[in-house]
Amino acid sequence: MQNALIQQNGQPLLLVAAVLIYLIAFAMVWFLGFIYALPFLWVLPLIGYYLLQSVIKPILLLIPMLGATYLGDVVRVIPDGTIPLTLFQIFLFLGIAVFFLHYLLKNEEKFRILGIELELLLIFTLMSFSIFYSPNRESALLNLSRMFFLIIMVYLIINILRERKHFFTVFTVLTAIATLLGVLSVQAALLDPVTAIMNIRAGGTRIFGRGAITVHDPNVFATLFFLPIAFTTSIFFSRMSYHWRAPAFVVTLILLAGLASTYSRSAWIATAFLLLMLVVYYRQYKMVSLVLITVLVVFISIPELRNMSVGFFNRILDIFSGATDDSSRIRLLLGIAAIHMFFDSWMMGVGFRGFPETFTNYFNTRESIGVVEPHNVIYELLAELGIIGFGLFLFLAIIIFKKASHNVHYSQTELDKVIATTLISSLIAFFIFFQFYGGALVNTNLWGLIGLIFAQGYYVSYKNTRSKILAFDQ
Repeated sequence: MQNALIQQNGQPLLLVAAVLIYLIAFAMVWFLGFIYALPFLWVLPLIGYYLLQSVIKPILLLIPMLGATYLGDVVRVIPDGTIPLTLFQIFLFLGIAVFFLHYLLKNEEKFRILGIELELLLIFTLMSFSIFYSPNRESALLNLSRMFFLIIMVYLIINILRERKHFFTVFTVLTAIATLLGVLSVQAALLDPVTAIMNIRAGGTRIFGRGAITVHDPNVFATLFFLPIAFTTSIFFSRMSYHWRAPAFVVTLILLAGLASTYSRSAWIATAFLLLMLVVYYRQYKMVSLVLITVLVVFISIPELRNMSVGFFNRILDIFSGATDDSSRIRLLLGIAAIHMFFDSWMMGVGFRGFPETFTNYFNTRESIGVVEPHNVIYELLAELGIIGFGLFLFLAIIIFKKASHNVHYSQTELDKVIATTLISSLIAFFIFFQFYGGALVNTNLWGLIGLIFAQGYYVSYKNTRSKILAFDQ
C-alpha cells in the first residue's frame, strides 16, 4: 500500500515541486539577468530527476556522497569562506534531506541504530562541558559540530546500505577514484623529471613534489589509499575467480605507487601493518614472498627506481631519529607537552581543542617551528579530556573493533570475507596512522569506515540468512 502511495502520490508531488523550482530558477535567469547561470538550467532537470530517484532509492545519493569524501577540496562552492562548502558537504546535506523524504514516503524498514548511543552521548556531554574551560572555545565548538554531522553520516550509511551488492559497488567506486588519484599523484610527484632529480639529490633530507591531489596535506591524502589497498589486496588473496584477482593485483600496485608518492611515513607504516594483517589472515606467505622478490629485482635492475628508493628508505629510517628533518623531533616535543598537560589536569583535561593553546605554556612555538597540533590521538585525548574522556573513547574503540572482528568471524560468502577483512584492516591502518598524526576525531573517511563496519554487521549477524553466492564468488 505504501509503495503504491509513493508511485501514485509521492512522485507527482515531487515532480510538481521540481517543475516549480525549475520555473523559479528560469525566471531568475530571465528577468534578473543571471546569464552565467543559463547553462546550469540545461542540467537542472537531470539533477531533479536524479534526486527524485534518490528519494526512492537513497543508495543513488549515498554512493556519490562517499565518493565525495575522497575528492576533498577539489570542489569548493565557497572557497574563501570560514567553513568552505565542499562537494562532500553538499552531498551530505542532500543525503539528509533525501533520506528524510524516503523515510516519510516509504516507512517500511525499521530505523537502524548503532547500539553505542549511550557512549556517544556521554562523550558529547563531556566535550560540550569542557568547552566552558577550554582555551580554544571557537575551535572546540566547530569540531564538535563537525563530529555531530559525521555521526549523522554514519546513521545514513547504516540505514541506506542494506544490500550486499551495494557494498561491492561502494568499494569499487572508492577504489576507482583512489586509482585515478594515485595515477595523477604518481605522475606529478614521481614521474616528473625535475621533481625526481631534486628528490634524488636531496637524498631524503627534503621532499619535493609530495602527492596531495585533493587535499592540502599529503599525509591526509595518503589515508585515502587505505581502504582501496585493503580491498584490492583482499580480492587478490581471496578465493574469488582470477578474472577478479588479476586486475586487483594490478590496481594494488598502482595504489601503492600513489601511496609512495605522498612520502607519508605514517601512512607507509600503517599500510605495512594493513598488508601484514591480510597476509596472515589469508595465509599467503609464499605469494607475498614471490611478489617482494620480484619487486626487489625490478628496483635493483632499473637505475631510476634504484636512485628514487634512496629517498624512501631515508624517510623510513628517520621516523624516530629526526636526523634529517624536524618532524620526528617536533613529535617528541608535542608528546612531552601532552604528558605535562595530563599530569597538570589529569581528571578532565585542559578542554576540548585546548592542546594548541596550552602547548605554548611548555614550549615556545619557535622550538616546534609553529607546529602546535597534537600528532597522536591517545595523548590528545589524555591531554584535552583527561582520564575520563580517554576511558570513554577507549571503551568506544573496543566496541568498534569487536564489531569489525565479529563481521570477519560471521562472514558467509567469499565476498563477505573480502568486505570484512577490508574494513578491519583499514580500521587498524587508521588507528596506527593516528598514532603519528592528528585529526582522528574529525576525519571524514574514518567515520565513514565506522559506518560501513556497522552496516555490514547488520546482515552478517543473522544466523538464518543464507543468501545465494554472488556472481563475484564464481
